[in-house]
Amino acid sequence: MALVQSDENDFHALREAQRMVDSCQDFADHLIVAEFLPHCRGVAYINIRTLEQVIYCVQLSSVGYRIVSYNFDDVADEVANCDTVYASAHQLLAGISPLYGEKYGFGREPLRKRKE
Repeated sequence: MALVQSDENDFHALREAQRMVDSCQDFADHLIVAEFLPHCRGVAYINIRTLEQVIYCVQLSSVGYRIVSYNFDDVADEVANCDTVYASAHQLLAGISPLYGEKYGFGREPLRKRKE
């Protein structure tokens, strides 16, 4: 589930978020496209409860996956400034869920640190 696009104009965040949810459903306790946050072509939000029962709201953009809150359907200022961006859904899940990493063996390396 890497975010490889031939052109940034080809990226559609909500479609990619739904694709991630559909393909990774078995890798988390709860995984759904956020219902109460606004989505646009460039940004969508995903609610995740990991196998360890930890809750995250994740922003998906053409840059990658970034944690924005520790609650569903929420963007918390202190969390939204997080610099860690994951290139793929599997890297995100491995980074936030040790049980996922142990069970499925995917890498834990984030894409990069966000540059301001």
